[in-house]
Amino acid sequence: MSRYDELAEATRLLLEQELDAHRRNLEQSRRIDGELAQLDAMRKAAQSDPGTITSRQILGADTLWQGWLARKRQEMLRLAARARAQELMTLDRARLAFSRTEAAETICRDARNEAIRKARAREADAMEALGQLRIAMRRAENGNDA
Repeated sequence: MSRYDELAEATRLLLEQELDAHRRNLEQSRRIDGELAQLDAMRKAAQSDPGTITSRQILGADTLWQGWLARKRQEMLRLAARARAQELMTLDRARLAFSRTEAAETICRDARNEAIRKARAREADAMEALGQLRIAMRRAENGNDA
């Protein structure tokens, strides 16, 4: 385990938090879009037969309802705009967190590769030293035999 593994784990956790926030904002946008679609369907249903005069129109309730519908739709459009802005903000944060996670994982991978390279170099040096020791021992044995 390298000294960078904790950094990589922390960045992964931050990435998950940012992705969760983005998912929540996406869900909120979908919910608002659904409510807008319902309002539009209600308006279309009310306007489906414009030739007949209903009791609501005679009493003026239709005008009140159309006013309420317009205000409600305006409010929903405002909420939709705010939700989309939050979506973009959380998407930017998630992208940044992803970049940080990738950078931390690259640092960890590079540190592991460097540790492996150093271990192999030490092993090669040890093998070289053993080879030199064997040569020296053979020379010493051959020198004692003569």
